[in-house]
Amino acid sequence: MNLTELNEILNNIKNVTVGMIGDICLDAYWHADMKLSVLSNETPHYPLPVVKETYSLGGGGNVVSNLAAVGVKRVIPVSVLGDDWRGAIVSKCLQKIGADCSYIITDKARVTPCYVKPMRHGISDVIYEDPRLDFENRSYPSKETEDKVIDALEKTAAEADIIAVCDQTLFGAVSPAVIEKLNEIGKKMPVVSDSHSHINQFRNVIVKPNEREAAAALNTPEINIEEAARVFSQRNSAPAIITAGENGSVWCRDGKAVSVPAFKVNPPLDIVGAGDTFISAFCASYATGIPGEKALEFANLASSITVKKIGTTGTASPEELRAAVR
Repeated sequence: MNLTELNEILNNIKNVTVGMIGDICLDAYWHADMKLSVLSNETPHYPLPVVKETYSLGGGGNVVSNLAAVGVKRVIPVSVLGDDWRGAIVSKCLQKIGADCSYIITDKARVTPCYVKPMRHGISDVIYEDPRLDFENRSYPSKETEDKVIDALEKTAAEADIIAVCDQTLFGAVSPAVIEKLNEIGKKMPVVSDSHSHINQFRNVIVKPNEREAAAALNTPEINIEEAARVFSQRNSAPAIITAGENGSVWCRDGKAVSVPAFKVNPPLDIVGAGDTFISAFCASYATGIPGEKALEFANLASSITVKKIGTTGTASPEELRAAVR
């Protein structure tokens, strides 16, 4: 991809509206200064004196962040939050990046997904990460909430050029009934799904598993990613994508599979959130009308930027994309 091609894509992205349905999560980092810790009077433990806390959008929220950063005209998230402190922080984060929050649903019976990482700091420069604290739902939303999600999805589809599906938790907003609606919408407009556990339930939808997820969905220990992409594409009656990290990605449409190489990046790397950047960049660029393999090249470029951002999910801005191509 040369600079002229990139600039054309970035200019056209400014006219794109993307809908995102899925699980908006909160990533939290609680930094404890152990030099301040004093043995508890009540228990034989040294508490973690938190001196700094940082929060960022994860899951579908990271997809929204990446879409906003790359410069789309409008991003419309559809998700369900709990009526809790985590949901309040998520709402503020969404507003800060300019997301259209018209279809964010609050349900008092739900938990806002959150992943808290306690980070211990001491005398040396070594930082020790304690076991993560996870807030997750253990069942699907109620029928009432599910109906609200489907209604919001239908309204979003009427306003968007493409829909990104971020189905990352086992019992999130993307329930079986919502998948059925997405399969229906996929007949009329492009829908791209990044689903960790429900890949086999999608039809008429562009699925985007990584190698491991594709192998699990096909119930085999190893796959040829081009052949696997053909299987998904034929079964789903839609194009298919399989990502393979440093080995690039594959685009398959009408039985023709095209391998798109990754952009070379040198360690240190942090691949957390790279898939979110990929689907965001793909959807934003594919909605401009460029071929799928060219949209994969753009998505690979964006991902090559965020994997270099250590300790954060990160986004890729137009300025960073241009700098990388130069």
